[in-house]
Amino acid sequence: MRDPLTAANRCMVSPARIAEVLASVKTVYGATQSRAEALEEQAQEAEDAKLAEAAEAGGEAAPEPPDCQGQNHHVISRPIAEVLKDHPTLSGLYEPRDERFVARAKDQESHCGYQKWHREVDLEVMKWLRRERRATPEEFMAKLREIYSRKDMRKRFPNGFGPAT
Repeated sequence: MRDPLTAANRCMVSPARIAEVLASVKTVYGATQSRAEALEEQAQEAEDAKLAEAAEAGGEAAPEPPDCQGQNHHVISRPIAEVLKDHPTLSGLYEPRDERFVARAKDQESHCGYQKWHREVDLEVMKWLRRERRATPEEFMAKLREIYSRKDMRKRFPNGFGPAT
């Protein structure tokens, strides 16, 4: 014979209370999941920053020449190229310091060596690449063009970027 009472009735819990408890569980689970995702993102950002710092320390990113008058800026830096190597859709399409993507700096102040703004741009691009795992080459180029069309970047590189001349 079937028990006519539901589990909620046997426990003397109202359906409203059950819904309330389930909502609380979902909220706690969501907060825990969001926290875990935030921690993972922080760890990845720290790893990306170390990669950029290592490139700078090793003189790999863009060493400062003694007579720097405004360098050619390679949009695909070595740290960005490292992330591109493992990208599911963009791997193999770009080289470190790829000559197809170069911007000529207006002057020495705009670009000489691996300056703070350069590291910040690299980190932004690296973060975007990690987030956009299905990005197409067109979407990647659109992201780069968006960055290099910003007011502060146009001041540094008035002609944008393209193949080295």
